[in-house]
Amino acid sequence: MASAPSFPVPELPAPSVLGPTLVITGALSAEEDLEIHGAVRGTITAPAHCVRVERDARVEADVLARDVTVVGRASGKLTATEIVDIRSTAHVTGQVAAPRLVLEEGGHVQARVETRSVDAAVRVAQYRKQR
Repeated sequence: MASAPSFPVPELPAPSVLGPTLVITGALSAEEDLEIHGAVRGTITAPAHCVRVERDARVEADVLARDVTVVGRASGKLTATEIVDIRSTAHVTGQVAAPRLVLEEGGHVQARVETRSVDAAVRVAQYRKQR
């Protein structure tokens, strides 16, 4: 009996990793997923990708991404076109705008949350990036 043909499974590209000793101040723009372990102050723009704020990260920035996952500390405006995922070890302050929000038990949020007019928030974030 012949076996079914095997097709290669495409590998997802690894995210860009910003290490724990890295400090970025200013505008960060990416066309790939980002995994942040260091400190970022300013803006982070990755509209078609994921931004993950790891446990050892400190982010003080306006973030625009497809999805945002916070495991560490983030303050500013988090705008996602799909989902913001706040894990149990996360501390989030500021504003959150996304059509879907996941908040694990234990996650700390002190923010204004908007789940309806996300399109407007995305347009504003993109406009600010262009200026």
